Amino acid sequence: MCSLVELRPNRNLLDANFNGYKLSLDPVPVYRYNLLDEVDHVLPSDDQYSFLHIKAFGLHNHLYGDPWYEDTVYFIDKRWKIQKSLKSSGLLDNVLEVWEMPSNHVRKSGHYNTSLSFPSPEMAVLSDGAGTIHVVSTGSRAENKRWNVMFSDEVCGKEKSFTVLDSRENIANRREIHSLLFWVDEMKKERENGSEEVKFATQLEWITFSEGENQEWSMQSVRQLSGAGGLDYAALEPGCQSLYISSGKPFQFHSDSENPVRKKECVDTKEEKKKPEYFWLQTNEDINIWFSVAEQITKADLDVCVKTNYVKIECKNYILLEGPTWHNLEAEITTWTINKGKLEIALVKAEQGLMWQELVKDDSRGEQIPDPALVEEVHQRLAHLCSDKEIVDSSGNYPPTFNSQQLEECDALPLETSVLVRLDVQTHDVTHKINLGGHQWLFNVPLKADAVPAICLRHDVDGCLWQLERPRENKEWPCTHIGTFLAFGYVQASKTQKKFCSSAPDMSYVAICEASRHIYIYRQPAAISTELRNRRTGQQVAHIAKQQLVNLDSTAEMLGVYASNHILYVLTLDTLYALRISCNSGNEL
Repeated sequence: MCSLVELRPNRNLLDANFNGYKLSLDPVPVYRYNLLDEVDHVLPSDDQYSFLHIKAFGLHNHLYGDPWYEDTVYFIDKRWKIQKSLKSSGLLDNVLEVWEMPSNHVRKSGHYNTSLSFPSPEMAVLSDGAGTIHVVSTGSRAENKRWNVMFSDEVCGKEKSFTVLDSRENIANRREIHSLLFWVDEMKKERENGSEEVKFATQLEWITFSEGENQEWSMQSVRQLSGAGGLDYAALEPGCQSLYISSGKPFQFHSDSENPVRKKECVDTKEEKKKPEYFWLQTNEDINIWFSVAEQITKADLDVCVKTNYVKIECKNYILLEGPTWHNLEAEITTWTINKGKLEIALVKAEQGLMWQELVKDDSRGEQIPDPALVEEVHQRLAHLCSDKEIVDSSGNYPPTFNSQQLEECDALPLETSVLVRLDVQTHDVTHKINLGGHQWLFNVPLKADAVPAICLRHDVDGCLWQLERPRENKEWPCTHIGTFLAFGYVQASKTQKKFCSSAPDMSYVAICEASRHIYIYRQPAAISTELRNRRTGQQVAHIAKQQLVNLDSTAEMLGVYASNHILYVLTLDTLYALRISCNSGNEL
């Protein structure tokens, strides 16, 4: 039984009277370190042309923050050496080589980018992007000890390339490291006319490594999942009893070496899918419903009854829809029209901004369709990664782009409503589901080392941060609204060249990094010590939210970003930057 979970924002964390960000002239100190060797940066091959590939390569973050040790980042250079940032007198004094991945492969077309994850304060999991995974004992990373490999193998098959999405240590009966691997698979199918159809799917592999006697590590279990669409989020639950996934299309387990996957009942593919009896669309404020009726139907044949938490729509004694609504409505301002066989009903939500999981409780005859404005905005979000137009920045330089001719029609962003689900490792079923509806996915960021990354979703014009937790004893799946970046949903939509978004663990600021050069920093509102009044209203202003723009001294592509409470790290092909983020209380605007 799948439980539906709703996202209910904390009104105390919202501010309807927010006056926007004020451009600050306060300088942001920038430190730079020129790398001895360039970052290992892999571009998609000619065979990796789908939208799934472009998203995986174009948005890959090459800079890895250590969640267990503050203000420490790592990257991997082209010699497959893992480099660690060091600081003493300044923010960025040097980098230290801590380990070199064994060169089991020669870099070639079709590989993925290297990846690194820290499941615990003394362990790391790495992939060379060529097919080999390494489980490494780092010791206390605060002491800069030499790393030692504990396990190394091609776990997904001979030279099967992948990246590491997440890893987590679990100590129950024995010490275990759980790792989540990702790659895009090509599937070929012959059409009825004899031609070949090529489709791409996202593959996930959940591998468990266990420690035996004499500290010897071995692979204990392998679980495989796949989904037809793209992936916004994937994380292993603390305790490693489930997997959290956000996507436009469903993911399913299809193999498990420890617990065989039950076969689903086969459905005749030739059988026509049952058509929905109605369609509905929701925004932050209202809901629209559409029914198809006979063209001769008039207003006199219809009876539309809307109450605070109940609807009944009847046509010539035939009930089109009836039942309790998911949330309350402003019943007195309901409107409806009938025109040429199309009945449209407009409902107004009593609680604006609250997205509904269903229209009528336990009614599955209708189909929700996404808000067209949201779909268009999501398309624009990645447009600069697959543009066929010539784009230059203010200095006449060309940011990194992909040609849209590389994309096929099937590679378009899915129009299905995105969902966030919890998949149980024992039953292989979805136990909880959150319908994201009109909540655009903005970014995800690790805030605590022992928790899954928090997710930032658009709520009206704001960006709301949500923290997922393990289900409680009553089987509820907590998804708590822990912070808000005011107006950030609106602000980020205007940054058409954005590549990375990230925020500090203490949520004191959020940053947008464009494909090259420009970095926008948005700080939380802070109290001011001197008297300041609004020029138009004359009201005294007690808090100001500042915006800062940083222009790097290079037009090279940004390959990675990591935000700590005090430092914003930015990585290009040959340079590591450190931006000092301090709480400025001055009133220079």
